[in-house]
Amino acid sequence: MARDKNRLRDFQEALAKRLRQAAELPKRHSRLAVQVGDRGYLLDLDDVSEVLPLGDITAVPLTQPWFLGVTNVRGTLYAVSDIAAWLGLRVKSDLAARRLVLLGQRLSRARAGVVVTRVIGLRQLDEMRPQDTAHAAAWEAGTWLDRDGTPWIEVDLERLAVDGDFVQIVR
Repeated sequence: MARDKNRLRDFQEALAKRLRQAAELPKRHSRLAVQVGDRGYLLDLDDVSEVLPLGDITAVPLTQPWFLGVTNVRGTLYAVSDIAAWLGLRVKSDLAARRLVLLGQRLSRARAGVVVTRVIGLRQLDEMRPQDTAHAAAWEAGTWLDRDGTPWIEVDLERLAVDGDFVQIVR
């Protein structure tokens, strides 16, 4: 019995030490890199709930062409917008590569998802260089260049979710 208590105490002490060490490490700023049309965008992981393959979407009459409709994800309805169509971008990718990005917990009041052309993966902001560029839209949080010189636009999903043009889905 005493041996079990010692093992538990050792485990707790080791865990506490690892947590202290992790807290002392510099914070990495990971972003989800997605492609929309031929442009690269970065999404804050705190604002993304899920990334799913495109499923069944029910069209809603008398809405904008970029508003695809609503979809049911585990009993919750989400409004689905095609962000490439909203931006007026042409999409040449394979339809199977398209993904639905659901807005996260912090933005759950929006119950919305955006369709992206493809998901690229994670990118670290501390491995990129910020660019001094004028932002074309209020929902653009910044522009970054990666090591290969590829530009990435950081999206503020909270601002996008309340953008007057984006939320005006009625024709």
